[in-house]
Amino acid sequence: MKKYFLLSVIILSAVIFMGQKSQDDDPRWNNPRTPAMMSGDYSPLPYTGNDIKQFTYSPRINITPIGVLTTFPNVRVLPSTATVQSEVIIVRNPNNPSFLFGSSNASRSSFINSGSYRSTDGGLTWIGSDSINAPNFNDQRGDPGPTIDKNNTILFTHLTSNTNFGGVTGMGANYSTDNGQTWSATYQVVNDGSADKNLAGTDDSPTSPFYGNSYFAWTSFSSSPANGRASRTTNSGVTWETPEIINATPSGHNAQGHDVAVGPDGNVFVVWTAGVTSAPFTEDFVGVAKSTNGGVSYTATENAFDVNGSRSTSFNGWGIRTNGFPRIAIDKTNGSRRGWIYVVTSQLNLPPAGSDADVILRRSTDNGVTWSAGVRVNQDALNNGKVQFFPAVCVDDAGGVNIVYYDNRDFPSSGDSCSVFISRSIDGGFTFTDVEVADHHFRPKPASGLGGGYMGDYIGIAASVGKVVAIWADDKAGASSFYNAWTGAMQIVTYPLNVFNLQSPPSGARVVSFPNSNSPINISWDTSASTASYKWIFGSPTTNPRILTLPSSTNLLTLTAGALDNALAGIGLAQGDSLVGQWDVWAFRNDQNNDSLKAANGPRAITLKRGVPELTTFNLSSPPSGTTITTSPFNTSTININWSRSGQGTTYKWKFGSPTIGTVVLTLPSNAGGYDSTLSFTNFGLDGILAGLGLNPGDSAVGQWSVWAYNANDSLKASQNFALTLKRQSRGDILIMYDSTVTNCRISRDSVISNLNTLSATYDLFNKRGNTTGTTSISLRGYKTVMLLGEGTSLMSNVVKDSIKSYLASGTSTVKSRLIIFSEDVGYNLDRTGSTFFGYCICKKYSRIPIHGGQTRHRNNWIKRSYS
Repeated sequence: MKKYFLLSVIILSAVIFMGQKSQDDDPRWNNPRTPAMMSGDYSPLPYTGNDIKQFTYSPRINITPIGVLTTFPNVRVLPSTATVQSEVIIVRNPNNPSFLFGSSNASRSSFINSGSYRSTDGGLTWIGSDSINAPNFNDQRGDPGPTIDKNNTILFTHLTSNTNFGGVTGMGANYSTDNGQTWSATYQVVNDGSADKNLAGTDDSPTSPFYGNSYFAWTSFSSSPANGRASRTTNSGVTWETPEIINATPSGHNAQGHDVAVGPDGNVFVVWTAGVTSAPFTEDFVGVAKSTNGGVSYTATENAFDVNGSRSTSFNGWGIRTNGFPRIAIDKTNGSRRGWIYVVTSQLNLPPAGSDADVILRRSTDNGVTWSAGVRVNQDALNNGKVQFFPAVCVDDAGGVNIVYYDNRDFPSSGDSCSVFISRSIDGGFTFTDVEVADHHFRPKPASGLGGGYMGDYIGIAASVGKVVAIWADDKAGASSFYNAWTGAMQIVTYPLNVFNLQSPPSGARVVSFPNSNSPINISWDTSASTASYKWIFGSPTTNPRILTLPSSTNLLTLTAGALDNALAGIGLAQGDSLVGQWDVWAFRNDQNNDSLKAANGPRAITLKRGVPELTTFNLSSPPSGTTITTSPFNTSTININWSRSGQGTTYKWKFGSPTIGTVVLTLPSNAGGYDSTLSFTNFGLDGILAGLGLNPGDSAVGQWSVWAYNANDSLKASQNFALTLKRQSRGDILIMYDSTVTNCRISRDSVISNLNTLSATYDLFNKRGNTTGTTSISLRGYKTVMLLGEGTSLMSNVVKDSIKSYLASGTSTVKSRLIIFSEDVGYNLDRTGSTFFGYCICKKYSRIPIHGGQTRHRNNWIKRSYS
């Protein structure tokens, strides 16, 4: 008893805890604190949606007043379980509209970079990575602002930093000449730690005197009030010129949220909002700067038109930050509206917007000299309590105006779900038609591991061949608040169907499937129309009735032998059996008249067979025989067990026996549902399994492991048995519970550890990671002392609280429980009846020693000792 009381006093004397202070409101959104990925050993939430590839697989027909608008299944540009993708944007190659480039703020743990996502087929499929493959990964600080110039060079503008996720050092740019696979070193355009919110544009009009120039613009808060800056490149990003100050912001306002577009005559337009300089920094009006000399100088109209932006730090019950920053697009077609400029914002309480956030468009038909009255873009009922926000605009090759935005019109007004809509106008923005482009919904919330209500500050849209492609971020396919970038396309042009023929496989072919095989199976036919969609059908013995139907957006259907095997298993075909039948293809124009056409030379005979995997001799690889694996409930490392493969499509089970493999005590299927030749599990997960088998901390199980391979009819054991010892790590005397997502709590942890090391005390660490509402916990039984570190309201979930109460109640006259609750905010929040975290059983049932402290006010901090 005396020892632990002395320990507590030493720790309390040695560590100074700083209570969380409210930071001054700041209009800058690229301040390193907001958003700020927490440092330390933060890790993303468990990913729960690995099996979700997409939510729909067939196009949706939307009959609208302006014709049939077909929307296509949404796809993720780069499904990720490790990187949060937010603040997404998309641009197209002016020479090849089928090539699209997307990007994001790509963040994980204490790392931030920018996504490099590429599509060569108008957004149907994507490849890429969650980083710009440049020589230095540390100077990519986010805020992606890409554009693609006349030379097919992708120019990527962004914030810069000296260290990864460090403080902003200014604005920089990279370029790629190989479609985003590799990138140049960052060109530091300006050194300015107060730089904020950049986007870019390019002059892609061959008739322009400045054809090939590219531009980007941003805010500098180094001036007061903050004003806009712009830079240009005339050599595809090899160098950028010294930035120009493009406006003199009126007193009481800050210029922020710049976007750039170039007209067909080479005139450059930069737009921004002037937000008031006091919280909540509401956008008051839109400014426009124009350059007629290729970006050498600009003339600004400070107040081109009034707005009342939707800026918020806790929007619509979702706790997210939003803005009313403008987005701009210019008609570069050869139609009657060539040169018209369109600017969209999100605003409220200023007509034509209602009392909730609406998307508003204004146009200029005279090169930015005058601007029209606002037009309400979203066509839901006015003042209905529904919100539309983060709009982006593009003009397609037919002169249509297309605007994408988040929208919750189909859900309860506040704090519920949200979707994504596109509004389209074919009359120059006078009237609009709304179509839901998202095929799934999500509930907006701050992104995982990021601060300040951040879920990204913009989304994007670009025109492709016969369609427009939108990009946004949501968390529907993974853990809550773990955002991935999604794209959805809307077809805007439909061409007549032409006669077409089947190509491959030939008549009489035999196609064999295998479980989990990635071998491709290609089925092809002629293109009926560039905007057609198709359905591949199969029936046995003939195509009527159909047994299988698979949609395709192109004239090629590629599926793996494993996917075909799953489909055949789904219709009841046993492994080893065959189906003799016919296949054919139908093309669809997605129109009301003459909307489908069958292949002229179909159907074709085909045999589909489910292959039986062959069992062949295989060997164990690692860990080598004689290995000891020590587990701990706090060890988050991954344990990998590997072996060579048996036959194609076989499944595997790893088995451990003690004292020999003849007495199996543990059986686990391998990764990928048993099909992989690797078994991976976390160290703490295996520790939990061993505990469930009755193995106590400090004890070992000595035995052997091996692997069995299976096909539909038989099994085969690996050629070897490897000796293996599984040992559970002994527990320390003290458990330290802390929250790595709070800076002061990490400081507390490090200070406590330093003192415990001085005392030669043994301890374990449990990282709650902001777990105030979750279900993550551990058993506290067996610890002599539990120390809870907390800061602000980052204390404990009800599950952890119940675990602590159970721990305290478990003490006896001979085996006593000890608990030190440490850090000023813990006592204050747990012992205050008005607090959400008030715990009567913890606070009142047990005696406590109050300890007063804190920089701004006294709070109860206590040590709980010797409970029985």
